[in-house]
Amino acid sequence: MSRRLWSAASILALSLVSAPAFAQTPPPQDEQDVHEVVVTSMRVRQGGAQDINHFRGEAAASRMPMPDTLTPEGLMGGYDLQIPGKEACARVLCLTGEAMRAELPLSPADKMLVGLGFNSSIDAATWKRAPLNLVAVVDKSGSMQGGPLMRVRESLHQILEQLRPGDQLSIVLYGDRSYRHLEPTVIGDKRAAIRLAIDAIESAGSTNMEAGLKVGYETAFATRDAFNGVTRVMLFTDEQPNVGRTDAESFMGMAKEASRKGVGLTTIGVGTQFDAPLATKVSSVRGGNLYFLRDKADVESVFSAKLDTMVSELAYDLTLTVKARPGYRISGVYGVPGDELKAGPDGAVSMTVPTAFLSTEGGGLFVSLAKAQGAAFLPEPVLTKGERLLDVDLRYVVAADGTEARQILAVAAPTDNASEGLRLAHVLLDEFQSLHRAATLHHRDGDEEGTYQVLRGFDGRLKAQADPRLEPERKLVAEMLTRAAFLAGYAGEARAEGPVNLLGSWTVARIDGDGQIDVRRGDQLRFSDDELVVSRRKRGAFTADEPEDYEANEDQLALPESDLVFDYRVAKDGSLVLKHDRLDLRLVLKRTPRTVETASAG
Repeated sequence: MSRRLWSAASILALSLVSAPAFAQTPPPQDEQDVHEVVVTSMRVRQGGAQDINHFRGEAAASRMPMPDTLTPEGLMGGYDLQIPGKEACARVLCLTGEAMRAELPLSPADKMLVGLGFNSSIDAATWKRAPLNLVAVVDKSGSMQGGPLMRVRESLHQILEQLRPGDQLSIVLYGDRSYRHLEPTVIGDKRAAIRLAIDAIESAGSTNMEAGLKVGYETAFATRDAFNGVTRVMLFTDEQPNVGRTDAESFMGMAKEASRKGVGLTTIGVGTQFDAPLATKVSSVRGGNLYFLRDKADVESVFSAKLDTMVSELAYDLTLTVKARPGYRISGVYGVPGDELKAGPDGAVSMTVPTAFLSTEGGGLFVSLAKAQGAAFLPEPVLTKGERLLDVDLRYVVAADGTEARQILAVAAPTDNASEGLRLAHVLLDEFQSLHRAATLHHRDGDEEGTYQVLRGFDGRLKAQADPRLEPERKLVAEMLTRAAFLAGYAGEARAEGPVNLLGSWTVARIDGDGQIDVRRGDQLRFSDDELVVSRRKRGAFTADEPEDYEANEDQLALPESDLVFDYRVAKDGSLVLKHDRLDLRLVLKRTPRTVETASAG
């Protein structure tokens, strides 16, 4: 089976046509309508990665992101891809589906794309989350110093603003040791004291994530039974454990066991050194989800819009068995990790979604179909509108009461016009395949020409899309294309924006304003992909400081260790202008014509 069984996030709208081949009988009566039909139903999304913010941040900093930090469900996490079903949903969870012709240049054998999504009978107009017993487990190790821990404090303050009277908050810190920094505190008249506790979190120590999670889960279990509501652990970390157990399987085992006892895990990733692959694995188990925060804007958007739903589990252990009609084979599945897929008889594929959450944006799974094995040079089957294309058998456990449910549906052949949600999902899958291929060519194969050509091809296809919602994707692709062009020798053909313009050596030509900064005219600044080195000129020689990490986007340069953020631009004459308005400081730098030899400090 193709290993191209990547994860994804989407929706679907399945039509109730003729009974599927592997299930000729309808579901029992007690598995049918159990809830009042509503119009403004809640969206539903699977757990795991909910964004690709770490991938986007790497591209914005002019670094080619690693391919294993990109998942389809994360890419689609910022979009509502809901596809309405033929009938209103009358259950806690309903499966819907729709098919369209596939046009994926990097998967030319794929002929059909089928979306399998989720709806719910829960009324969005009246729904309110249950009271929340939240245990925040915070990594305060040395790697969290500066920007990462600042994001954590901002997040906790934002969460505190949204917690309601009757909710409960605990804070566990871990570094060299793990302990409760804030004892379980009911939200009421103690918000000022909680704010002080949040502000008092400081960085120090190594990273014993195992010990931190143990104290967090112990706190959750000790408070769960007496609390009338949802108990959840929220882990804030850069996922760089270096003491105790450090492997994904250990953390996944802890999360699975806790979920069986009614305590789920939300992972909040921060920092440029974030281990996205490890976090993705841990968050993909039962009860898990994952978000990454690049800046304060992410903090506000994630928690203001999604706090209530990210802690609200709807169903567990969703198992979907899909089988294509004769003449087609399943060539790819997007939405679940490869180890959650199993090949069955007659070309059927079974997949497991550990958890479905309520959401403000619809999610789901996608299945691509190619011509049957051995039929590559035969005509494609001729399908009439409404003819059965894909059979689906869904089984799951309702989170609220533990009852088991089942739904059997069949997806019909494409009609003339695909829904807006499915069309958008098709574009995003094309993007996923293109960006993943480009990142792989760069990191694994060292093929800069191939990287550039793949990105250039998708950039052209993306420009043909008028949908204004795709603006974040245009920005992402432009950043990666600029970097790829620079590396492949096509810098003059790509738009030179953002951090690529920082790379190289600069000489301080002017310093204006009343602000104070520890550089002088004639000193040199050298920017590599992720580090800044200042070489100080004294008596005609240069002495290099220790490198300092920096972060940059298209108009700002941040130095977390120095606690400085500059606005920057490249002037028409090619000079680099750095401004810090609060410090009344302006630096003008000129390109250094040649590399100078430096002596290391000390």
